[in-house]
Amino acid sequence: MTPRSSTMTPTMKQWRQLVLVVMLAWLLIFLALLSHFLDPRDVDLRSPSSLTHTETRRLASIQGSPSGIRASPLEVTSSSSPTNQDPSHSQQGKQEALELSQNGDLVVWKKVSDQEERVYQEREEKIRRERLRRRRRKGSMSRAEQRGRDGYYLSQSKVVVQQLRRGIASAGMLAPHLQKSMRDYLNLNRHHVAYRGRRRGRQSGREVLCELKEQARLRTLDGTEQPFSGLAWDRLVPPRPLEQLWGQGSKFKSCAVVTSAGAILNSSLGREIDSHEAVLRFNAAPTEGYENDVGNKTTIRIINSQDHLLIDSGITDTLVLSSSLQWYRNPDYDLFTPYEERRRLHPTQPFYILHPKFIWQLWDVIQGNTQENIQPNPPSSGFIGIVLMMSLCEEVHVYEYIPSLRQTDLCHYHEHHYDPACTLGAYHPLLFEKLLVQRMNSASQHDLKTKGKVTLSGFSAINCGP
Repeated sequence: MTPRSSTMTPTMKQWRQLVLVVMLAWLLIFLALLSHFLDPRDVDLRSPSSLTHTETRRLASIQGSPSGIRASPLEVTSSSSPTNQDPSHSQQGKQEALELSQNGDLVVWKKVSDQEERVYQEREEKIRRERLRRRRRKGSMSRAEQRGRDGYYLSQSKVVVQQLRRGIASAGMLAPHLQKSMRDYLNLNRHHVAYRGRRRGRQSGREVLCELKEQARLRTLDGTEQPFSGLAWDRLVPPRPLEQLWGQGSKFKSCAVVTSAGAILNSSLGREIDSHEAVLRFNAAPTEGYENDVGNKTTIRIINSQDHLLIDSGITDTLVLSSSLQWYRNPDYDLFTPYEERRRLHPTQPFYILHPKFIWQLWDVIQGNTQENIQPNPPSSGFIGIVLMMSLCEEVHVYEYIPSLRQTDLCHYHEHHYDPACTLGAYHPLLFEKLLVQRMNSASQHDLKTKGKVTLSGFSAINCGP
Protein backbone atom coordinates (compact mmCIF):
# COMPACT_ATOMS: atom_id res chain seq x y z
CA MET A 1 0.00 0.00 0.00
CA THR A 2 2.85 2.36 0.74
CA PRO A 3 4.23 2.51 -2.80
CA ARG A 4 0.71 3.05 -4.18
CA SER A 5 0.07 5.92 -1.80
CA SER A 6 3.34 7.52 -2.71
CA THR A 7 2.44 7.39 -6.44
CA MET A 8 -0.94 9.12 -5.91
CA THR A 9 0.50 12.05 -3.97
CA PRO A 10 2.23 13.82 -6.87
CA THR A 11 -0.88 13.25 -9.06
CA MET A 12 -3.11 15.20 -6.67
CA LYS A 13 -0.49 17.97 -6.52
CA GLN A 14 -0.56 18.15 -10.31
CA TRP A 15 -4.34 18.45 -10.28
CA ARG A 16 -4.17 21.27 -7.79
CA GLN A 17 -1.59 23.06 -9.89
CA LEU A 18 -3.76 22.62 -12.98
CA VAL A 19 -6.80 24.07 -11.21
CA LEU A 20 -4.73 27.06 -10.05
CA VAL A 21 -3.46 27.64 -13.61
CA VAL A 22 -7.02 27.53 -15.01
CA MET A 23 -8.26 29.95 -12.34
CA LEU A 24 -5.37 32.29 -13.05
CA ALA A 25 -6.13 32.17 -16.78
CA TRP A 26 -9.80 33.05 -16.18
CA LEU A 27 -8.76 35.88 -13.90
CA LEU A 28 -6.45 37.29 -16.58
CA ILE A 29 -9.24 37.08 -19.19
CA PHE A 30 -11.64 38.83 -16.81
CA LEU A 31 -9.14 41.61 -16.13
CA ALA A 32 -8.47 42.04 -19.85
CA LEU A 33 -12.19 42.40 -20.55
CA LEU A 34 -12.60 44.79 -17.65
CA SER A 35 -9.72 46.98 -18.81
CA HIS A 36 -11.22 47.00 -22.32
CA PHE A 37 -14.56 48.35 -21.08
CA LEU A 38 -12.90 50.86 -18.75
CA ASP A 39 -10.34 52.03 -21.31
CA PRO A 40 -10.78 55.83 -21.78
CA ARG A 41 -10.17 55.34 -25.48
CA ASP A 42 -13.40 53.37 -25.68
CA VAL A 43 -15.62 56.29 -24.73
CA ASP A 44 -19.07 54.80 -24.86
CA LEU A 45 -20.75 57.07 -22.32
CA ARG A 46 -22.61 54.15 -20.76
CA SER A 47 -23.89 55.97 -17.68
CA PRO A 48 -25.19 59.48 -16.96
CA SER A 49 -22.38 61.88 -16.37
CA SER A 50 -21.66 63.10 -12.89
CA LEU A 51 -21.25 66.83 -13.35
CA THR A 52 -18.26 68.06 -11.37
CA HIS A 53 -16.30 71.31 -11.48
CA THR A 54 -12.65 71.90 -12.31
CA GLU A 55 -10.72 75.13 -12.39
CA THR A 56 -9.30 74.59 -15.88
CA ARG A 57 -11.73 75.50 -18.65
CA ARG A 58 -11.56 73.87 -22.05
CA LEU A 59 -12.27 75.03 -25.53
CA ALA A 60 -11.61 71.58 -26.89
CA SER A 61 -14.70 69.67 -27.98
CA ILE A 62 -13.55 68.75 -31.48
CA GLN A 63 -15.21 66.88 -34.29
CA GLY A 64 -13.97 66.08 -37.76
CA SER A 65 -10.94 68.08 -38.81
CA PRO A 66 -7.57 67.89 -37.02
CA SER A 67 -7.31 71.65 -37.29
CA GLY A 68 -10.73 72.35 -35.84
CA ILE A 69 -11.11 74.69 -32.90
CA ARG A 70 -14.25 74.98 -30.90
CA ALA A 71 -15.24 75.81 -27.38
CA SER A 72 -15.75 73.35 -24.60
CA PRO A 73 -16.22 74.64 -21.11
CA LEU A 74 -14.60 72.65 -18.40
CA GLU A 75 -11.80 70.10 -18.35
CA VAL A 76 -12.81 66.85 -16.68
CA THR A 77 -10.28 65.29 -14.32
CA SER A 78 -12.37 62.88 -12.29
CA SER A 79 -11.81 59.21 -13.12
CA SER A 80 -15.16 58.02 -11.81
CA SER A 81 -16.72 57.41 -15.22
CA PRO A 82 -15.68 57.14 -18.89
CA THR A 83 -17.13 60.60 -19.56
CA ASN A 84 -14.70 62.08 -17.12
CA GLN A 85 -11.55 60.80 -18.79
CA ASP A 86 -9.06 63.21 -20.28
CA PRO A 87 -9.14 62.46 -24.02
CA SER A 88 -5.47 63.35 -24.29
CA HIS A 89 -4.74 59.88 -22.84
CA SER A 90 -5.85 58.24 -26.07
CA GLN A 91 -3.06 57.01 -28.33
CA GLN A 92 -5.18 56.96 -31.49
CA GLY A 93 -5.78 59.67 -34.09
CA LYS A 94 -4.77 62.77 -32.11
CA GLN A 95 -6.33 66.14 -32.89
CA GLU A 96 -5.22 69.55 -31.73
CA ALA A 97 -7.76 71.61 -29.82
CA LEU A 98 -7.73 75.05 -28.31
CA GLU A 99 -8.18 75.54 -24.56
CA LEU A 100 -8.68 78.36 -22.15
CA SER A 101 -5.97 78.77 -19.57
CA GLN A 102 -7.03 79.57 -16.02
CA ASN A 103 -6.84 83.29 -16.75
CA GLY A 104 -9.11 82.86 -19.75
CA ASP A 105 -6.57 83.22 -22.55
CA LEU A 106 -6.91 81.05 -25.65
CA VAL A 107 -3.37 79.79 -25.54
CA VAL A 108 -3.14 76.17 -24.36
CA TRP A 109 -3.23 73.31 -26.86
CA LYS A 110 -4.50 69.83 -26.04
CA LYS A 111 -5.02 66.53 -27.87
CA VAL A 112 -8.41 64.92 -28.52
CA SER A 113 -8.85 61.53 -30.16
CA ASP A 114 -10.60 60.88 -33.46
CA GLN A 115 -12.20 57.77 -31.96
CA GLU A 116 -13.77 59.73 -29.11
CA GLU A 117 -15.08 62.31 -31.53
CA ARG A 118 -16.63 59.66 -33.78
CA VAL A 119 -18.48 58.24 -30.77
CA TYR A 120 -19.90 61.67 -29.99
CA GLN A 121 -20.92 62.22 -33.60
CA GLU A 122 -22.68 58.86 -33.77
CA ARG A 123 -24.59 59.47 -30.55
CA GLU A 124 -25.61 62.98 -31.58
CA GLU A 125 -26.77 61.62 -34.92
CA LYS A 126 -28.83 59.01 -33.06
CA ILE A 127 -30.54 61.76 -31.04
CA ARG A 128 -31.25 63.72 -34.24
CA ARG A 129 -32.65 60.63 -35.98
CA GLU A 130 -34.93 59.93 -33.02
CA ARG A 131 -36.32 63.47 -33.08
CA LEU A 132 -36.76 63.26 -36.86
CA ARG A 133 -38.54 59.90 -36.47
CA ARG A 134 -40.99 61.48 -34.04
CA ARG A 135 -41.66 64.31 -36.48
CA ARG A 136 -42.27 61.87 -39.34
CA ARG A 137 -44.53 59.77 -37.15
CA LYS A 138 -46.43 62.90 -36.29
CA GLY A 139 -46.81 63.65 -40.02
CA SER A 140 -48.18 60.14 -40.68
CA MET A 141 -50.86 60.37 -37.98
CA SER A 142 -54.47 61.00 -38.75
CA ARG A 143 -55.69 64.49 -37.95
CA ALA A 144 -57.61 63.20 -34.94
CA GLU A 145 -54.56 61.36 -33.60
CA GLN A 146 -52.35 64.38 -34.17
CA ARG A 147 -54.80 66.73 -32.47
CA GLY A 148 -54.97 64.36 -29.51
CA ARG A 149 -51.20 64.02 -29.25
CA ASP A 150 -50.55 67.76 -29.67
CA GLY A 151 -53.29 68.53 -27.16
CA TYR A 152 -51.73 66.17 -24.64
CA TYR A 153 -48.23 67.62 -25.02
CA LEU A 154 -49.51 71.21 -24.94
CA SER A 155 -51.60 70.60 -21.83
CA GLN A 156 -48.57 68.99 -20.17
CA SER A 157 -46.41 71.96 -21.21
CA LYS A 158 -48.99 74.35 -19.78
CA VAL A 159 -48.83 72.59 -16.42
CA VAL A 160 -45.03 72.92 -16.39
CA VAL A 161 -45.23 76.61 -17.35
CA GLN A 162 -47.78 77.26 -14.61
CA GLN A 163 -45.31 75.85 -12.11
CA LEU A 164 -42.49 77.76 -13.82
CA ARG A 165 -44.32 81.04 -13.20
CA ARG A 166 -44.39 80.09 -9.54
CA GLY A 167 -40.70 79.14 -9.64
CA ILE A 168 -41.14 75.49 -8.65
CA ALA A 169 -40.91 73.50 -11.90
CA SER A 170 -38.56 70.53 -12.30
CA ALA A 171 -37.35 68.22 -15.05
CA GLY A 172 -39.57 65.42 -13.68
CA MET A 173 -42.63 67.41 -14.82
CA LEU A 174 -41.57 67.42 -18.47
CA ALA A 175 -43.20 65.23 -21.11
CA PRO A 176 -41.53 61.80 -21.38
CA HIS A 177 -39.87 62.53 -24.72
CA LEU A 178 -38.30 65.74 -23.35
CA GLN A 179 -37.05 63.88 -20.30
CA LYS A 180 -35.51 61.27 -22.61
CA SER A 181 -33.81 63.97 -24.70
CA MET A 182 -32.42 65.51 -21.55
CA ARG A 183 -31.05 62.15 -20.38
CA ASP A 184 -29.49 61.57 -23.80
CA TYR A 185 -27.60 64.85 -23.66
CA LEU A 186 -26.52 64.22 -20.07
CA ASN A 187 -25.15 60.81 -21.13
CA LEU A 188 -23.48 62.21 -24.22
CA ASN A 189 -21.78 65.17 -22.47
CA ARG A 190 -20.31 66.20 -25.80
CA HIS A 191 -18.40 69.16 -24.42
CA HIS A 192 -16.79 67.34 -21.47
CA VAL A 193 -18.59 69.57 -18.99
CA ALA A 194 -17.66 69.09 -15.36
CA TYR A 195 -18.89 70.92 -12.28
CA ARG A 196 -17.28 70.61 -8.86
CA GLY A 197 -18.60 73.84 -7.48
CA ARG A 198 -20.86 74.01 -4.48
CA ARG A 199 -24.55 73.57 -5.26
CA ARG A 200 -25.98 76.60 -3.53
CA GLY A 201 -29.23 76.56 -1.65
CA ARG A 202 -32.10 78.64 -2.89
CA GLN A 203 -30.57 82.11 -3.19
CA SER A 204 -32.72 85.20 -3.31
CA GLY A 205 -33.20 87.01 -6.61
CA ARG A 206 -30.79 89.73 -5.49
CA GLU A 207 -28.15 87.15 -4.58
CA VAL A 208 -28.44 85.55 -8.03
CA LEU A 209 -28.16 89.00 -9.65
CA CYS A 210 -25.01 89.72 -7.70
CA GLU A 211 -23.54 86.33 -8.57
CA LEU A 212 -24.15 86.94 -12.27
CA LYS A 213 -22.66 90.42 -11.98
CA GLU A 214 -19.49 89.08 -10.37
CA GLN A 215 -19.07 85.71 -12.10
CA ALA A 216 -20.31 86.29 -15.67
CA ARG A 217 -18.80 89.50 -16.90
CA LEU A 218 -19.58 90.39 -20.51
CA ARG A 219 -16.61 89.68 -22.75
CA THR A 220 -16.03 89.54 -26.51
CA LEU A 221 -13.05 88.42 -28.57
CA ASP A 222 -10.65 91.33 -28.88
CA GLY A 223 -8.19 89.73 -31.30
CA THR A 224 -5.28 89.66 -28.82
CA GLU A 225 -5.47 85.90 -28.12
CA GLN A 226 -4.16 83.08 -30.28
CA PRO A 227 -4.92 82.08 -32.95
CA PHE A 228 -6.61 85.40 -33.73
CA SER A 229 -3.66 87.62 -32.79
CA GLY A 230 -1.59 85.84 -35.45
CA LEU A 231 -4.23 86.81 -38.00
CA ALA A 232 -4.18 90.50 -37.05
CA TRP A 233 -7.69 90.35 -35.62
CA ASP A 234 -6.77 93.03 -33.10
CA ARG A 235 -7.10 95.44 -36.03
CA LEU A 236 -10.18 93.69 -37.42
CA VAL A 237 -12.56 93.60 -34.44
CA PRO A 238 -14.38 96.80 -33.41
CA PRO A 239 -11.94 99.09 -31.58
CA ARG A 240 -14.40 99.91 -28.78
CA PRO A 241 -15.67 97.18 -26.42
CA LEU A 242 -19.37 96.37 -26.73
CA GLU A 243 -20.18 97.71 -23.25
CA GLN A 244 -18.61 101.06 -24.22
CA LEU A 245 -20.12 101.29 -27.69
CA TRP A 246 -22.62 103.94 -26.67
CA GLY A 247 -20.15 105.96 -24.61
CA GLN A 248 -17.74 105.38 -21.75
CA GLY A 249 -19.71 104.32 -18.69
CA SER A 250 -23.07 105.06 -20.30
CA LYS A 251 -26.02 102.71 -19.74
CA PHE A 252 -29.41 102.50 -21.38
CA LYS A 253 -32.17 103.35 -18.92
CA SER A 254 -34.73 100.81 -20.13
CA CYS A 255 -34.24 97.93 -22.56
CA ALA A 256 -36.35 95.19 -24.14
CA VAL A 257 -35.39 91.63 -25.00
CA VAL A 258 -37.86 90.27 -27.54
CA THR A 259 -37.89 86.52 -27.96
CA SER A 260 -39.10 84.82 -31.13
CA ALA A 261 -41.66 82.68 -29.28
CA GLY A 262 -44.94 81.94 -31.02
CA ALA A 263 -46.80 83.20 -27.92
CA ILE A 264 -46.00 86.80 -28.87
CA LEU A 265 -48.47 86.63 -31.77
CA ASN A 266 -51.68 88.61 -31.09
CA SER A 267 -50.04 90.25 -28.09
CA SER A 268 -50.27 93.89 -29.30
CA LEU A 269 -46.99 94.56 -27.48
CA GLY A 270 -45.30 96.35 -30.38
CA ARG A 271 -45.80 99.90 -29.11
CA GLU A 272 -44.60 99.02 -25.60
CA ILE A 273 -41.53 97.25 -26.97
CA ASP A 274 -40.58 100.22 -29.16
CA SER A 275 -40.92 102.57 -26.17
CA HIS A 276 -37.73 101.16 -24.65
CA GLU A 277 -34.43 102.88 -25.28
CA ALA A 278 -32.76 99.78 -26.73
CA VAL A 279 -34.18 96.53 -28.11
CA LEU A 280 -32.43 93.18 -28.56
CA ARG A 281 -33.72 90.56 -31.02
CA PHE A 282 -32.51 87.12 -32.08
CA ASN A 283 -31.25 85.70 -35.37
CA ALA A 284 -33.43 86.37 -38.40
CA ALA A 285 -36.65 87.19 -36.48
CA PRO A 286 -38.44 89.71 -38.75
CA THR A 287 -40.41 92.74 -37.66
CA GLU A 288 -42.03 93.60 -41.00
CA GLY A 289 -45.63 92.41 -40.95
CA TYR A 290 -45.51 91.79 -37.20
CA GLU A 291 -45.03 95.37 -35.96
CA ASN A 292 -48.21 95.38 -33.87
CA ASP A 293 -46.96 92.44 -31.81
CA VAL A 294 -43.16 92.76 -31.78
CA GLY A 295 -42.47 96.40 -32.73
CA ASN A 296 -39.86 97.40 -35.29
CA LYS A 297 -37.00 98.94 -33.30
CA THR A 298 -33.79 96.87 -33.18
CA THR A 299 -30.58 97.97 -31.47
CA ILE A 300 -28.70 94.69 -31.12
CA ARG A 301 -29.24 91.35 -32.82
CA ILE A 302 -27.68 88.11 -31.55
CA ILE A 303 -26.96 85.57 -34.26
CA ASN A 304 -25.63 82.02 -34.04
CA SER A 305 -24.36 79.35 -36.40
CA GLN A 306 -27.87 78.35 -37.45
CA ASP A 307 -28.36 81.82 -38.90
CA HIS A 308 -24.86 82.15 -40.31
CA LEU A 309 -26.25 83.59 -43.56
CA LEU A 310 -27.17 86.75 -41.67
CA ILE A 311 -23.50 87.64 -41.76
CA ASP A 312 -23.86 88.16 -45.52
CA SER A 313 -27.22 89.95 -45.27
CA GLY A 314 -27.96 93.65 -45.39
CA ILE A 315 -28.78 93.94 -41.68
CA THR A 316 -27.31 97.14 -40.26
CA ASP A 317 -27.98 96.58 -36.54
CA THR A 318 -25.20 95.98 -34.06
CA LEU A 319 -24.47 92.26 -34.45
CA VAL A 320 -23.28 89.90 -31.71
CA LEU A 321 -22.21 86.44 -32.82
CA SER A 322 -22.64 83.64 -30.29
CA SER A 323 -20.23 81.09 -31.72
CA SER A 324 -18.63 79.40 -28.74
CA LEU A 325 -19.18 75.91 -30.16
CA GLN A 326 -18.08 76.54 -33.71
CA TRP A 327 -14.74 75.55 -35.13
CA TYR A 328 -12.25 78.08 -36.27
CA ARG A 329 -10.59 76.44 -39.29
CA ASN A 330 -13.30 73.97 -40.31
CA PRO A 331 -16.68 74.88 -38.77
CA ASP A 332 -20.02 73.25 -39.55
CA TYR A 333 -20.77 76.60 -41.18
CA ASP A 334 -17.99 78.92 -42.26
CA LEU A 335 -18.45 81.81 -39.83
CA PHE A 336 -15.06 83.40 -39.56
CA THR A 337 -14.28 84.05 -43.22
CA PRO A 338 -17.58 85.92 -43.79
CA TYR A 339 -16.99 87.74 -40.50
CA GLU A 340 -13.59 88.94 -41.71
CA GLU A 341 -15.06 89.98 -45.07
CA ARG A 342 -17.97 91.84 -43.49
CA ARG A 343 -15.68 93.68 -41.08
CA ARG A 344 -13.50 94.80 -43.98
CA LEU A 345 -16.48 95.82 -46.14
CA HIS A 346 -18.42 97.47 -43.29
CA PRO A 347 -15.81 98.61 -40.76
CA THR A 348 -18.21 101.08 -39.14
CA GLN A 349 -20.87 98.46 -38.34
CA PRO A 350 -20.36 97.12 -34.81
CA PHE A 351 -19.97 93.33 -35.06
CA TYR A 352 -18.75 91.35 -32.06
CA ILE A 353 -18.07 87.69 -31.24
CA LEU A 354 -18.89 86.65 -27.69
CA HIS A 355 -15.99 85.13 -25.81
CA PRO A 356 -16.58 81.44 -24.98
CA LYS A 357 -15.55 82.01 -21.39
CA PHE A 358 -18.49 84.39 -20.89
CA ILE A 359 -20.94 81.79 -22.21
CA TRP A 360 -19.64 78.96 -20.04
CA GLN A 361 -19.54 81.17 -16.95
CA LEU A 362 -23.28 81.62 -17.46
CA TRP A 363 -23.63 77.82 -17.52
CA ASP A 364 -21.73 77.66 -14.24
CA VAL A 365 -24.15 80.05 -12.56
CA ILE A 366 -27.20 78.11 -13.79
CA GLN A 367 -25.83 74.77 -12.61
CA GLY A 368 -24.63 76.19 -9.32
CA ASN A 369 -28.16 77.40 -8.55
CA THR A 370 -29.84 74.13 -9.58
CA GLN A 371 -29.90 70.94 -7.54
CA GLU A 372 -30.66 68.82 -10.62
CA ASN A 373 -28.00 68.09 -13.23
CA ILE A 374 -28.71 70.38 -16.15
CA GLN A 375 -27.91 69.64 -19.80
CA PRO A 376 -24.13 69.94 -20.26
CA ASN A 377 -24.64 72.22 -23.26
CA PRO A 378 -24.31 76.00 -23.56
CA PRO A 379 -27.18 78.26 -22.45
CA SER A 380 -29.73 79.36 -25.03
CA SER A 381 -29.34 82.55 -27.04
CA GLY A 382 -32.27 83.88 -25.02
CA PHE A 383 -30.47 83.61 -21.70
CA ILE A 384 -27.22 84.91 -23.20
CA GLY A 385 -29.07 87.91 -24.64
CA ILE A 386 -30.80 88.65 -21.34
CA VAL A 387 -27.51 88.74 -19.40
CA LEU A 388 -25.86 90.76 -22.17
CA MET A 389 -28.56 93.43 -21.84
CA MET A 390 -28.31 93.36 -18.04
CA SER A 391 -24.69 94.45 -18.60
CA LEU A 392 -25.76 97.36 -20.81
CA CYS A 393 -29.01 98.55 -19.24
CA GLU A 394 -30.30 99.80 -15.90
CA GLU A 395 -33.53 97.83 -16.33
CA VAL A 396 -34.39 94.99 -18.71
CA HIS A 397 -37.88 93.89 -19.80
CA VAL A 398 -38.00 90.43 -21.36
CA TYR A 399 -41.03 89.42 -23.46
CA GLU A 400 -42.33 85.85 -23.81
CA TYR A 401 -39.22 84.14 -22.47
CA ILE A 402 -41.43 82.75 -19.74
CA PRO A 403 -44.67 82.24 -21.69
CA SER A 404 -47.85 84.18 -21.05
CA LEU A 405 -51.33 82.66 -21.11
CA ARG A 406 -50.99 82.76 -24.92
CA GLN A 407 -48.52 79.87 -24.58
CA THR A 408 -48.26 77.64 -27.63
CA ASP A 409 -45.89 74.97 -28.94
CA LEU A 410 -45.29 77.14 -32.00
CA CYS A 411 -41.53 77.62 -31.85
CA HIS A 412 -41.22 81.00 -33.60
CA TYR A 413 -43.88 83.55 -34.44
CA HIS A 414 -42.59 83.78 -38.02
CA GLU A 415 -42.38 80.02 -38.74
CA HIS A 416 -44.78 77.05 -38.79
CA HIS A 417 -42.92 74.57 -36.60
CA TYR A 418 -44.32 73.16 -33.37
CA ASP A 419 -42.17 71.61 -30.65
CA PRO A 420 -42.48 71.92 -26.84
CA ALA A 421 -38.67 71.71 -26.66
CA CYS A 422 -38.54 75.29 -27.97
CA THR A 423 -40.21 76.43 -24.74
CA LEU A 424 -38.91 73.95 -22.17
CA GLY A 425 -35.62 72.78 -23.67
CA ALA A 426 -33.99 69.64 -25.01
CA TYR A 427 -30.45 70.59 -26.06
CA HIS A 428 -30.26 73.82 -24.04
CA PRO A 429 -30.99 73.89 -20.28
CA LEU A 430 -33.97 76.16 -20.98
CA LEU A 431 -36.17 75.10 -18.09
CA PHE A 432 -33.42 75.81 -15.56
CA GLU A 433 -32.51 79.14 -17.18
CA LYS A 434 -36.11 80.26 -16.94
CA LEU A 435 -36.41 79.20 -13.31
CA LEU A 436 -33.38 81.36 -12.54
CA VAL A 437 -34.81 84.33 -14.48
CA GLN A 438 -38.14 83.98 -12.68
CA ARG A 439 -36.29 84.08 -9.36
CA MET A 440 -34.77 87.45 -10.34
CA ASN A 441 -38.04 88.80 -11.74
CA SER A 442 -39.55 91.90 -10.15
CA ALA A 443 -42.61 92.14 -12.43
CA SER A 444 -46.07 91.15 -11.23
CA GLN A 445 -47.79 87.85 -11.94
CA HIS A 446 -50.29 89.88 -13.96
CA ASP A 447 -47.52 91.09 -16.30
CA LEU A 448 -46.17 87.56 -16.53
CA LYS A 449 -49.52 86.03 -17.43
CA THR A 450 -50.85 88.72 -19.78
CA LYS A 451 -47.64 89.96 -21.43
CA GLY A 452 -45.16 87.19 -20.74
CA LYS A 453 -43.05 90.02 -19.33
CA VAL A 454 -40.19 89.64 -16.85
CA THR A 455 -38.50 92.74 -15.39
CA LEU A 456 -34.89 92.51 -14.26
CA SER A 457 -32.49 94.99 -12.70
CA GLY A 458 -29.37 95.77 -14.71
CA PHE A 459 -26.04 95.14 -13.03
CA SER A 460 -25.30 98.85 -12.73
CA ALA A 461 -28.53 99.36 -10.76
CA ILE A 462 -27.79 96.89 -7.97
CA ASN A 463 -25.47 97.33 -5.03
CA CYS A 464 -23.76 94.06 -4.16
CA GLY A 465 -21.63 95.40 -1.35
CA PRO A 466 -21.84 94.11 2.25
